[in-house]
Amino acid sequence: MRLGIHVSIAGGMAKMAQTALDLGCEAVQIFSRSPRGGKAKEFSEPDVAQMKAIFKENDIWPVVVHVPYFLNLASSDPEKVGYSRDVLVEDLYRAQVLGAKYLVTHLGHKGKDEAPDSIEPLTRVVLSLENVLSRYSGPVKILLENTAGQGQEIGASFEALASIMAALPKDRVGACLDTCHAFAAGYDLRTKDSVDSVLDLFDATIGLSNLGAVHLNDCKSELGRHLDRHEMIGSGCIGEEGIEALINNPRLPRDLPGLLETPFDSLAAAKSSVETVKNLRARHAGSQH
Repeated sequence: MRLGIHVSIAGGMAKMAQTALDLGCEAVQIFSRSPRGGKAKEFSEPDVAQMKAIFKENDIWPVVVHVPYFLNLASSDPEKVGYSRDVLVEDLYRAQVLGAKYLVTHLGHKGKDEAPDSIEPLTRVVLSLENVLSRYSGPVKILLENTAGQGQEIGASFEALASIMAALPKDRVGACLDTCHAFAAGYDLRTKDSVDSVLDLFDATIGLSNLGAVHLNDCKSELGRHLDRHEMIGSGCIGEEGIEALINNPRLPRDLPGLLETPFDSLAAAKSSVETVKNLRARHAGSQH
């Protein structure tokens, strides 16, 4: 697994790339705009060129872009879903400019009057993604991220993601597995055996060949509580054993990006988090000899 962390773009893309390098990233995730809303700033060509040069020189890849939090591809409100589709299309083009391989998105939220496993909001997501793919034909692949199932969130089950992906071209839409969200949704990732079982289930429903990225997050909440609370690796309810088993699982490609989204209040803490997962990878490698 190629390990990295979500890095802020405050100060520009070249500054972000230098930060990713300083933190020891092998892969990186970013927002291409403010995740809270507002009009996206245009990129500076020299800034993007400098970013790409830093990444190329230091073998940092792939770049993964995450969409803003406010998107709701499942909305039944024509104005809201139209805006979400427009932003997703715009972010695909922005990701392409940055040389990103993937764009990660959540599915959105169902209506309060809709049943938890209702097919209607999933169908609206399919329609949204079909619309988006008809307007963007570039190389960036969309990855659908599993959710914790908090509140009205949809996409907490592997079956939900699989049902959407079945209706879309596999070369253009894949999956992103978030460990905190999966654990909060009831998928036990605490031991090697439980990780193997979850990957078996993932493979049977979504297909491991469709997995484009992993979000490596420990979870503050207990198994199956549906609370989206990220925690530092080893400090949450999943623990190091499960994360180590996932990072080193032989069924996953070696170049699969494993990206931390854990909260940190300083660059030193972020660097320490990256070193933690690198040590889990190295510890496993050492135990193989």
